Amino acid sequence: MTAPEVLCCDCGTVPPGRRGKPPVCPSCQLTRRLAKLLDDGTGAPAARLNALATHLHATGAPEKTLHWLARSGPAELLRALATGQLELTHEAFHSWPRPLAADHLRRHLIACNLLPPADPHLLAIEAWLHRHLAAIAEHPHEQLLRRFAVWHQLPRLRADAATRPLRATAKQYATGQFTQAELFLSWLHERDINPSHVTQSTIDNWYVTHRVHQRHLIRGFLLWATEHHHLPLHLIPHRVSFQPGSSLTQQRRLALLRRYLSDDTAPAPARAAAVLMLPYAQPLSRVQHLTHDDLLDIDDEPHLRLGEPPSPLPPAVAQLLDRLISKRGDDQWLFPGRLPGQPVAYNTLHRWLRQLDFPLVGARVSALRQLVLQAPAPVIADALGFHQTTTTRQRAHAGATWNRYPASRHRPDLTDAESRQAVEEACSGFGRPYLTP
Repeated sequence: MTAPEVLCCDCGTVPPGRRGKPPVCPSCQLTRRLAKLLDDGTGAPAARLNALATHLHATGAPEKTLHWLARSGPAELLRALATGQLELTHEAFHSWPRPLAADHLRRHLIACNLLPPADPHLLAIEAWLHRHLAAIAEHPHEQLLRRFAVWHQLPRLRADAATRPLRATAKQYATGQFTQAELFLSWLHERDINPSHVTQSTIDNWYVTHRVHQRHLIRGFLLWATEHHHLPLHLIPHRVSFQPGSSLTQQRRLALLRRYLSDDTAPAPARAAAVLMLPYAQPLSRVQHLTHDDLLDIDDEPHLRLGEPPSPLPPAVAQLLDRLISKRGDDQWLFPGRLPGQPVAYNTLHRWLRQLDFPLVGARVSALRQLVLQAPAPVIADALGFHQTTTTRQRAHAGATWNRYPASRHRPDLTDAESRQAVEEACSGFGRPYLTP
């Protein structure tokens, strides 16, 4: 005899897989849990957080949300918001003692418009600086470090974020700069040297006794401190900022492209990222932020918008991207992440490609050099979203220069149609004959 189905006592539906268990479906359990966590002290949920409750219900995975809310970090944070202990601002979230829980909930609050949108990398840097500045309150040069962070680093980062998304490596670089500035000033203090009395030999001694990456990261602080008269006007050792980099042969690059297009055993997102880097030399930070709207159909031909004009997509690449989109549903990102409304994390995308043994630097360098050999460097720069200095430099490293094409996008002798034709010709080497498995 079949046991009767148990109905949820709240909504009257049949809870999936809950025979013999308390008759409350996951959706209603989530409603009860949120009502308890968002209680403002009057026995009712805080009205200002109604949009958050609605958003969490709309995620479509109540079991997953319940598991998240069962942790002490998110639960404590929601109670603090509901009771007014924590203000609903980005600055308040910076100071919360559990940064991971604060960052995750912040993404939900941005998605439901309770917090204004902001660059996630900028928010991470601001939160790190807030915590770190509080931790070095006893440092002998705390005021100088605070000025460097608040007057120099943050304004530059905010200005960059206002024009385009910060790179995924922005936090690593900014925190590295600050850390090296702190270490440098601590090194001076240990030797009883006042920053205003630093000599050229002192700086040279620091450079000689520290590693290459430390010398690279300290340069920003030294330039700022010298410009604002915190350090004397001394010559800062010259730094070579660019190395040509190694590249792959054209044969090797095409072999990799065929492999990633035909190998169905590898994860589709990793393969898609690889085939976007091999023909178009795109950095991971740009691949990470591609959306469905960047895939265009122009004259019944697939194109990818990386710059202007859009670049043609070989049919095999377009098919792989279409399969990727069909599996991702309605998410706007071509590579969606785990956090709500965010693309895949940079480190996750990097790990995927490393697992494929993908040559990250060599693939990009060789692709860009091949493209600028086939079309004017300024045209390739506009089409792929690079600065014209970058493509011109790679043209020189590839063994030639385009002297007759000055670095100007709007030229009377190069129309938009001609620019598009040049891009199509440059990408024609990745046509159907080369991509047949």
